Amino acid sequence: MIDMKRSNEKGFSLIEIMIAITVFAIGILAVGKMQITAIKGNSFANDLTKAATLARDRMEELIGLSYTDPLNFDNDGDGTNQDLNNDGIDDNGNNFGLDDTNATADHNDPNNPVDGRYNIFWNIATDHPINNTKEIRVIVTWMDRGTQKQVSITSMKADII
Repeated sequence: MIDMKRSNEKGFSLIEIMIAITVFAIGILAVGKMQITAIKGNSFANDLTKAATLARDRMEELIGLSYTDPLNFDNDGDGTNQDLNNDGIDDNGNNFGLDDTNATADHNDPNNPVDGRYNIFWNIATDHPINNTKEIRVIVTWMDRGTQKQVSITSMKADII
C-alpha cells in the first residue's frame, strides 16, 4: 500500500502565489507612477531653468546698455502704475506698467518665441523708485501643459554721470 499523507510536504499553494503576484504588481505600478511624476517634474524644472536663464541674460544685456539706450525707455509711460486691487488694471483703467506682457509691454524680443517656446518682454519705470534711476523688469512666459507660466526678474539701473 502507498501512504497518501502529505504531512511533511513543503511549498507554496496557488493562493499564496497569486497573493504574492498581486502585491508585486501593485508595487510595480506604484514605481511606474512615481517615474511618470519624476519625469514631469524634471521637465518643468528644465523649462523653469531655461526661462530664468533667458530672463537673466536679457537683464544683463539691458543693464550693460547706456541709460539712454532706446531699449531702456518706458515706451508707453505706464512704468509706475500700480495694481492696487490685484486685478491687472490700474485706477485709470490701464494695464499696470512693470508687469505688462504681449502687446502692452514696453519691449519684446524680436525673435519671440525664442527657441520656439519662450516669449521675452521687458518693461521700464523711469525715475522709479528715485530720480535718475530706472526699474527694469524682464518677464519670460511659456506654456506648460496648457497653462501659461512666467518668470520675472527686476533690477535697477542708475544714470551714472
